[in-house]
Amino acid sequence: MGFRINTNIGAMNAHANSTITARELDKSLSRLSSGLRINSAADDASGMAIADSLRSQAATLGQAINNGNDAIGILQTADKAMDEQLKILDTIKVKATQAAQDGQSTKTRNMLQADINRLMEELDNIANTTAFNGKQLLSGNFINQEFQLGAQSNQTVKASIGPTQSSKIGVTRFETGSQAKDSGIAQLTIKNYNGVDDFKFQPVVISTSVGTGLGALAEEINRVSDITGVRANFLVETTGVGPIKAGVTSDDFAINGVKIGRIEYQDSDQNGSLVAAINSVKDSTGVEASRDANGRLVLTSRDGRGIEIGGSIGAGAGILNKDYNNYGRLSLIKNDGKDILISGSGLSSIGMGAADMISQASISLRESKGRIDTHVADAMGFNAYKGGGKMILTHASVSAYMSSAGSGMSAGSGFSVGSGKNMSLVYNSTEAIAYVTAFSAAFGVSAKGDGSSQFANFATSAGSLSIAGKDQEAGVTTLKGAMAVMDIAETAITNLDKIRADIGSVQNQITATLNNISVTQVNIKSAESNIRDVDFAAESANFAKHNILAQSGSYAMSQANAVQQNVMRLLQ
Repeated sequence: MGFRINTNIGAMNAHANSTITARELDKSLSRLSSGLRINSAADDASGMAIADSLRSQAATLGQAINNGNDAIGILQTADKAMDEQLKILDTIKVKATQAAQDGQSTKTRNMLQADINRLMEELDNIANTTAFNGKQLLSGNFINQEFQLGAQSNQTVKASIGPTQSSKIGVTRFETGSQAKDSGIAQLTIKNYNGVDDFKFQPVVISTSVGTGLGALAEEINRVSDITGVRANFLVETTGVGPIKAGVTSDDFAINGVKIGRIEYQDSDQNGSLVAAINSVKDSTGVEASRDANGRLVLTSRDGRGIEIGGSIGAGAGILNKDYNNYGRLSLIKNDGKDILISGSGLSSIGMGAADMISQASISLRESKGRIDTHVADAMGFNAYKGGGKMILTHASVSAYMSSAGSGMSAGSGFSVGSGKNMSLVYNSTEAIAYVTAFSAAFGVSAKGDGSSQFANFATSAGSLSIAGKDQEAGVTTLKGAMAVMDIAETAITNLDKIRADIGSVQNQITATLNNISVTQVNIKSAESNIRDVDFAAESANFAKHNILAQSGSYAMSQANAVQQNVMRLLQ
């Protein structure tokens, strides 16, 4: 091997290796001081790209978690507000139940209605003021609101909160048939009760026997109301058209086949002979007699069987001939406010046949506060006397109106027959005599043959005679109204529970999503850490290696330079 001076290969190699070692040592010190394995793109180009993507995803998931927590906060705010509204509705129903008994006076019922009105105001106040970050929650505008709960766009959860004002909840459907006049066998089917299927009931006999009639049918309907969503009640009640006047029943007078016989009674049934005679056999007939506040005779079937009057009860009782057979009116109630679709056979025996007029109305909680108009009252079953709505006799002179022998009416007067479905037939003065038969058919009037009329006892000099339906007082101020408010309040409670259940489901969905993305975020951060963060144990060992190499490189370089001294010995 030769000795060279100009080119010290050993020193150059030592220098080159020392440079590499110094670079690695600097890199190792940078990692140890920053805690990162990748401090520049040059450290790991592909690893840096992956780590940056993972860091962005983890940061986005962190904000998504915040979004989910905001969504839960919104839904919990709405839920707690509705919880208070439900307490209010519970109180309203309790007060309506309190009013639904005849031990209450008009005064106390009015007080209960005043309380209910105040409660409804507070219910509406909660609905209109509950907000989150200025956004109304219960007014009906919080519909299809989206919350971003993912790292990519359109990874959202949607939430809707229905309106909870008294005008929007409690919408209850009431449908009441006409007064049934004929016995028969009714087979009722509720169509599309769940949007798809029909529910067919077993045939029910409509008659005056025990265990038959609208009471038996209502029992069958209510037995499965949790399936069909339709409930039923009935009212089998025959009411006179005016105060009881003196009269006498026929020898063959009977109710539901049970003979009562001849009874003489006074004006207003002062000695109670008529009412007492009828009630003496009520256990057999199922029919109870009473006088209402206006002095009219009221016959009521408690168990829902029909009421059939045999023989003659006498004109003074005020019971029209057409009402001698009365099988009552059936009312159907549905909590979702939708039409109740029915079909079947023998429906005329329950007043819901093709030719019958069915009064229908959907009532919200707020509407129960105000005066109930005739149409709505009839749909709710207030009108027990006639079916299909209002029947009013109008006249210029009642005495003249009833003076025509054999007809029960006179030329120069007019009358109209209206219904809860706005079907009306009007007879004017020139047509009056021509439509005597129609009048008798509509009102059950027949002349007694002596030129007088069944209406003569109720004649006044002028004005109008209301035979049936009328506007009703608001809310719980009547017994029937109190029961209707109970139905409406129950519907409102069901509506709110449905809304609460829906947002509760959304809360559970969001919570499950948050749990998932929280775990995902941790895993992504772990994956990023594996790529980006330094392993101090490995790096400290690496640093020690390069540090030793740097020292040994310096020693090697000094030794390589010392080798050149051997040349000087050759020149001595």
